[in-house]
Amino acid sequence: MKAVIFLGIFLFAAVLAVNASDDDDDFKCTVGVNYKENRCNNCFCSPTHTLGCTLMACQSHQDPKLTNCARGTTWEEGCEKCWCTKQGTICTTDCGRVHNVKY
Repeated sequence: MKAVIFLGIFLFAAVLAVNASDDDDDFKCTVGVNYKENRCNNCFCSPTHTLGCTLMACQSHQDPKLTNCARGTTWEEGCEKCWCTKQGTICTTDCGRVHNVKY
């Protein structure tokens, strides 16, 4: 039963690792800050500044404004800061507040 629960959680919360250091974008995530990818997937920043995001299928992935933005551009949406990366739009959540992280 535990294996079934684990497998279900793993499939539901599959995480895509996006190594920001390989990008030619100027985006580098900050440890402890939460992010959202294309207004859909929740993301976190690892100690090695690798962005990990959930892989939910969302309608926003079809929005050309989010996925076809000019790479390397930044802007603000209210108190959130956004970047256009090769994965699409990455924005802070919680106004970019740094949360305590325990690894």
